[in-house]
Amino acid sequence: MNISDYLKNKQALVDLAIKDFLPSENTRPALLHDAMRYSVLTGGKRIRPILCIAAAEPFGLADREVLAPAVSLELFHCSTLIHDDLPCMDDDDLRRGQPTCHIKYGEANAILAGDALMIHAFQLLAEYGDARLGLELARAAGSQGVIAGQVEDLAAEGKEPNADLIEFIHTNKTAILIQAAVRMGAIAGGARDDELESLSVFGEKIGLAFQIEDDILDETSTDEVLGKPAGSDAELHKMTYPAVHGMPAAKAMVKKLTTEAIASLDLLQRETPALRGIAHYLMSRDY
Repeated sequence: MNISDYLKNKQALVDLAIKDFLPSENTRPALLHDAMRYSVLTGGKRIRPILCIAAAEPFGLADREVLAPAVSLELFHCSTLIHDDLPCMDDDDLRRGQPTCHIKYGEANAILAGDALMIHAFQLLAEYGDARLGLELARAAGSQGVIAGQVEDLAAEGKEPNADLIEFIHTNKTAILIQAAVRMGAIAGGARDDELESLSVFGEKIGLAFQIEDDILDETSTDEVLGKPAGSDAELHKMTYPAVHGMPAAKAMVKKLTTEAIASLDLLQRETPALRGIAHYLMSRDY
């Protein structure tokens, strides 16, 4: 499998689905819907929805049959990016190479656009008709998931490096939603409990590897490549994996987690070329 072609094809598919699932920019209130579409459709790797699609493939589910859950993940993810960029949080002016939502539409409208995207994500899952998927996203997103990670991430700014704290932040702020993406695809595909457990391990480990690689790239890449300010973690005195463990250990951990994630797929006894390819891609990406 050519993973680069696979990712491009699935990204295009997800982008078209997002356009279909979101209200048009002409729907009243037009400013809100324009802000929502701008924030979701201005670039993005679509890793979470693609993982959802890829996790459904071993169970014979066609792409179109899992697009609603896949898009719901991206809508929720983008809602967190809008809120992360706000002046009261990370105060970023650039996202995906473009002005952040609050810079373009104002802080109040950015908050409301983020709220609306989050709600629309759960609307899509309710309309899809499988309550288990809504529960998966809610558990990953809430006060013991992504939001917990965001709170601890903000509280950790300026603190001394702490291994337990960085693991909590990375597990909850990033890995848990990537794990949910994999689990939601498998659930939609009808995975057995043992198969779901193997995929849960895969999702958690590549989620952690993904965030550690993000930490590394923030220190080693450029604004132009990342599409957002490089070095912002250090500027904000963020708790990062390299800050806690050092850069060599961070790079080694990305490789270790990726290897363990791929090994967990062997327990499935199903063909998983896309998931394996994505895991390798996430380890070697440059943005």
